[in-house]
Amino acid sequence: MKNIFILLTLFLSMIIQAQTHELIKQDGKKIDINFIKVANNQVFFNSQGNQEEKSMSKFAIAQIKEKSNSDVKMISNKIILSSKEDYNKVVLLEPNQTEGLKEIGFTSSFLGKTKGETNQDYKDKAVKRLKQHAAAKGYPFIVMISYDSKNLKAKMFSY
Repeated sequence: MKNIFILLTLFLSMIIQAQTHELIKQDGKKIDINFIKVANNQVFFNSQGNQEEKSMSKFAIAQIKEKSNSDVKMISNKIILSSKEDYNKVVLLEPNQTEGLKEIGFTSSFLGKTKGETNQDYKDKAVKRLKQHAAAKGYPFIVMISYDSKNLKAKMFSY
């Protein structure tokens, strides 16, 4: 009876520790995880042998595949930029939403503020200008660093 109880306990603990999903990144890498949820452009999960909750940008992940029944959940489509005119496809992220993406470098520009222009209009123009710079270089993500009119600056990210 004691042996049966020990075997049952071991079996249940192995089931709990088993990774139930496979995360497939946009660059093709596969990671075994326990999927938790998607919220605020982040995917939350536990990794193998660790109960600590981790997160990754949903833009870095193509899909999550459930191992038990092969159900596939699409998380995001890969953004492909062909020219500067594709700047509308460039995504403006918050700094905490870049986990899993590769930081490529910085882009900067100058943008003068015209008399009577509201701060929001100026910020919209600044973001548009830096998105155009990123699109011209083929990078689909930016994070704004500075809205200073003499030195607009953003970090660029890719898969």
